[in-house]
Amino acid sequence: MNKRVKNEKWCIKNFMSDLHSGKIKKPRFQRKKKWSVLPGNNRTPNEQEYIEFLFKTENSVHPITFGKHMMNIYSNIDGNNRINAIGHFMRSPFEVFPNHLKELDIFINNINDIQNQDERYNLDNDEKEQLKYVFRQLSYNEIINFKYHKYFKNNGYEDFYSKKLKQYRDDFEPVIEKTQTKLKLKNGSDFNEVVINVNIFEEYTTDELCNIFESINKYSSRLTETELLSSSLYNDTNFIINNKVFKTELDICIKKYYEEKADGEVLECFKYNKDKDNPSAFDFIVGFQNFCNEKFNLIGKSDTDGMSLYFKLYNTIYNGLKGTFTTKNVNDFIEKITYACQILKELVNFIFTDNINEKLFNKQCQKKIITLKKNNMFLIISCIIGYHNLGVDKSIIINELEKCLNYHFMVCDLKDKDKKEFFRNSDSISYRSGGSFINNKAKKMLSEPNEISNRITKELFHNLLITLYGEANNPEIKHEKQKRRRVLKFYEKTLMFYYYKQSVPTNILKNKFSIEHICPYSCSWEGKIDKDRPGNLIPVIDTENSGRGNRHISYYRSIDSQLYEYTKDIIPDDEKYNNIIEYSNKSKICPNIINNTLFNSMCEDNEEIYKKKFIDNIFRLQ
Repeated sequence: MNKRVKNEKWCIKNFMSDLHSGKIKKPRFQRKKKWSVLPGNNRTPNEQEYIEFLFKTENSVHPITFGKHMMNIYSNIDGNNRINAIGHFMRSPFEVFPNHLKELDIFINNINDIQNQDERYNLDNDEKEQLKYVFRQLSYNEIINFKYHKYFKNNGYEDFYSKKLKQYRDDFEPVIEKTQTKLKLKNGSDFNEVVINVNIFEEYTTDELCNIFESINKYSSRLTETELLSSSLYNDTNFIINNKVFKTELDICIKKYYEEKADGEVLECFKYNKDKDNPSAFDFIVGFQNFCNEKFNLIGKSDTDGMSLYFKLYNTIYNGLKGTFTTKNVNDFIEKITYACQILKELVNFIFTDNINEKLFNKQCQKKIITLKKNNMFLIISCIIGYHNLGVDKSIIINELEKCLNYHFMVCDLKDKDKKEFFRNSDSISYRSGGSFINNKAKKMLSEPNEISNRITKELFHNLLITLYGEANNPEIKHEKQKRRRVLKFYEKTLMFYYYKQSVPTNILKNKFSIEHICPYSCSWEGKIDKDRPGNLIPVIDTENSGRGNRHISYYRSIDSQLYEYTKDIIPDDEKYNNIIEYSNKSKICPNIINNTLFNSMCEDNEEIYKKKFIDNIFRLQ
């Protein structure tokens, strides 16, 4: 038989029959359904409004496209969202139109109030909910053809029916009929009579159907670049993965990807079988990114928002996607990306070492890594690969990335828009536009990886931290009611973290820490100061902090604090402390800051120590 395209009209009844018999399948390259069930605030397409359209027109108007294979099997090429909407409505109409059950629900809620009803047949709350569930889970054909006695008898509710529901049959019928009317067409016929226009491509190969899918959607904004790549790279399988252990793990990720892609779909979907199916170029990239997501927990899963991260990287490294998936390139890409992910993992562990209490430092700071956007990671990984290609030692790579990431996150902490914009000019992974700009920037990172941090100097970091300190210092008068403690920003925790990494032995850092105010939080004062400014804050062992309360700073020496010996440059001696704050003989009266100038001087000294320790550390290789 020669190739041909047929135009047919299918009624919903026949369409659903073919769907249930497995004659209509979703091919490997078809995207996952995207429509929501109910209308949202953003006016995106949804199943409810499409079904309302079909009720109104009784015709799909726009055709659904299939490829027809031997044995009368149809492969869906275009219209997956519409198929899912129809299938969902026919399977569960009240999920698509929950309001259509409103009258039934009200009737059931008030069923015990029916006049002259024997109280023996009253329904308790559980029975009412059970009855609501019965109607809620009915299919379209079940509700349209609902026969009261027959349904309850044939579906496991015969005892419930004979003991109670039988008495309400006549009362239920008019309410059920109203519900059925809402689900019928204007002429009284049911939804099964709606006509679906269908285009059928007969005797086309899978490759040709891929091209048709791509052609239909190429100039449509409905499909993203990644979704289109599933068809254009569908048959690109001419490569071998040399590492068999990796290949086994990759197969697992690809299989899982297709299982997740099939979740919630009404059509029978493609199932990946490692023994029968060779991974396509598309499968390789998606599976590899998802593998790295699971293994390293720093890389996001492959997504369909634009072009996913690993497609962007492969496209940049090998100057395109079409025709570049050779055995050499694929195995080279695996090596480069694996190296980059290992560097990222070492970087995170180095900056936010596991040998320090998670609650105070790691958790918030490590979360920052995950907030990096796709294009941030695109530039960072391109940089790592660029350094790797040049044979640069990994200690240098980690240090340059350490500067870059700390600078990037600290700039994000700025509130003043103009100042933030000024410092962003030296942030190499910040971007103001995507497209060719970001692609060219990634290309440059591959050839000149020092671009990642070459504009970040000691002086620039000094000015950034001074600016952040200025924004954090907000002097105010003492309020009668204590305000909530200010949430510390990334840069404040990071400065303290770096100070402690350098000053305090590892075995002490494993304790649980909390933030302490050197001059207690409960202090009173005259004039204006900011007791929450960074220089008045220091992490201490949690049990020691709760033990001190608002006592004198000498408390730490009196209990032989584990930390005191290592933090003397931050914690003031008794003489300096006594010149700043005084205690009343009455135990219930809070201490009073008596010299605002000395308080601010102590804070400035401590802030300088935090700043200097941090800058000296991240520029340690210069």
